[in-house]
Amino acid sequence: MKYLKIAALVFTAVLSTAAMTQAQQMKSMKGMGGMHNMRMAMATTGKTTTLKGEVVDLSCYLTKGLHGMSHAECAAKCIRSGLPVGILSNGRVYIAMTANHEPANSLLEPYAAKEVEVTGIVARRGGVDMVAVSKVVPLK
Repeated sequence: MKYLKIAALVFTAVLSTAAMTQAQQMKSMKGMGGMHNMRMAMATTGKTTTLKGEVVDLSCYLTKGLHGMSHAECAAKCIRSGLPVGILSNGRVYIAMTANHEPANSLLEPYAAKEVEVTGIVARRGGVDMVAVSKVVPLK
């Protein structure tokens, strides 16, 4: 539990930094219409991609390396509780959001620790990968 709290704090710090960066970028987009246009600008920086990988809860994966079917029950519980979710694809982890830039927990929780194919906008900034999921197809 101690590791989950630490992981949640670290992840919150990363997201806060990303939010501050977005706010700074939004300020630099003078006269372009606020958050809606900021989202549109972000969407055009990435490209639609299809990824195949495992749905992981980022807290357990990043702090302990836990994933796979032996971790399925815990992963589902963590994702359901609101901890961040991601896609582990070819050794790279993508933070999963919805196409509306909201957490993808409810969309991906049924597939915890399972292989899926997700389609969405992929973006990378500062060493962090994200996929804005628009479609999920379970594999196997």
